[in-house]
Amino acid sequence: MKNEEYRLTFFFNATHMVTIDGKSSSKHPHTFEVTCYIQTKGFIAFEFIENKINQILNQLNDQYLNDLSFFQGQNPTLENITRHLCNAIEVNLESIRSDLVRIEVAESPVRTFIIDRCL
Repeated sequence: MKNEEYRLTFFFNATHMVTIDGKSSSKHPHTFEVTCYIQTKGFIAFEFIENKINQILNQLNDQYLNDLSFFQGQNPTLENITRHLCNAIEVNLESIRSDLVRIEVAESPVRTFIIDRCL
């Protein structure tokens, strides 16, 4: 059986501040690149998949991530942003019988965090 999947790439702009080893960075912006690998159960038009993912990304676009409820009590690091997106997108895709197989989130061209999902 063939393993077929879609790869879709999105962008959103946001600012954040992180604290690492007790030291806080300054508030700074990023253009985040989000690449999602999706498997579907049957044919689904791109627009349906894109709409489901954009519903999640639009909640972060042009926001100061530290102020968002799902980052209260945790650092909005690249890793935590990726974990949040992975969980939220995964749930949102269920309604169109699709699975998030892998997500890659980059905060710069040289910094990417990746989560693979086993189906």
